Amino acid sequence: MNQNFKSCNGIIHVVKKGDTLYKISRMHNVNLSDIISANPYVNVYNMQPGEEICVPVQGGCQELTYTVKAGDTFEELMKNLGTSPDDLFRLNPDLYRLPLVEGMVIRGTCEDYGIMPLAEE
Repeated sequence: MNQNFKSCNGIIHVVKKGDTLYKISRMHNVNLSDIISANPYVNVYNMQPGEEICVPVQGGCQELTYTVKAGDTFEELMKNLGTSPDDLFRLNPDLYRLPLVEGMVIRGTCEDYGIMPLAEE
């Protein structure tokens, strides 16, 4: 059983270095207060990589996106997505021909974002 929540009605996000609850809430388009309510025992000031956070979202997770920001490089993009060059270009074949442009939407998988599917009860 996870130490931050008793059960999760949503998806489990595995914390990566630099994650904050606010960043996680924006990533999943969920209200910050909903994440805090779903994780009553999380220490918001000392989240550790590998810690599991319940994100109360509707439905499963098949694919996520990342919007390129000004100054992003491929190296930073792969670091932010937590993905390899092979997976990045497999999911975004046009990247071979295009430069990174602010506002461009990049595809990633749930696993790229550290999201684990919920086990069937």
